[in-house]
Amino acid sequence: MRAEPSTAGIVLVAVGATGLLAAPALAGPDWVEIGDAGSSVLTAQAPLRPPGAPQLTSISGTLGGPGIDEEDLYVVRITDPVMFSMTTGSADFNPVLWLFHVTVTNDALGLLANDDQAAGNPLPRLVGAATDGTGVVVSSPGDYIVGITGRGRVPVSATGEIFNLAGLTEISGADGVGGLNVLSGWTGEGETGTYHLNFEFIDFPVFPAPGSVVLLALAGAATGRRRRPAKG
Repeated sequence: MRAEPSTAGIVLVAVGATGLLAAPALAGPDWVEIGDAGSSVLTAQAPLRPPGAPQLTSISGTLGGPGIDEEDLYVVRITDPVMFSMTTGSADFNPVLWLFHVTVTNDALGLLANDDQAAGNPLPRLVGAATDGTGVVVSSPGDYIVGITGRGRVPVSATGEIFNLAGLTEISGADGVGGLNVLSGWTGEGETGTYHLNFEFIDFPVFPAPGSVVLLALAGAATGRRRRPAKG
């Protein structure tokens, strides 16, 4: 049986701006990746709620290049295990989405994965249940990790690949040879570029205590770069 989700030890990033890369006429994403979102539980980026944001509806980021930044992981809170969805709204590469359960020992166990949400639509989408016959479901609200890579880049455990994506449109359970063990790394050469994720029935993660928040200097630097000098 899998342990209840936990966020202890996860690196958190805070920003001081009230909005992140908002377009002049359209609301921007609720969170924009700062630096590198990381590739493990301890380096996954956990967005903090900006003032006035009722829930987490979108994240934007970039995969930076082979051998440099080929996977991005974020901590999000699923508020409704039955109704939630995670969809790649746009990407300039061929993306794959991965969902992991966070254990009380700060390990990640594979739950679900999707390559293409439908025939002819290469943008992946995850909902609360596998469609490949494994019977995997998201059974409870809590903090989870969602990851995005380019096709060809896959998560592995000590015993091999965690998922077996036998069909492009299936939502796969963790049915690979390494599916029973925790995430230990990534393998394969994936594609890179920019992406935008859309969420329904998803919120900002819940932290075990305010003292667990780590304020990275990178966050302040990134916020400063986004500020434009006032016009005279």
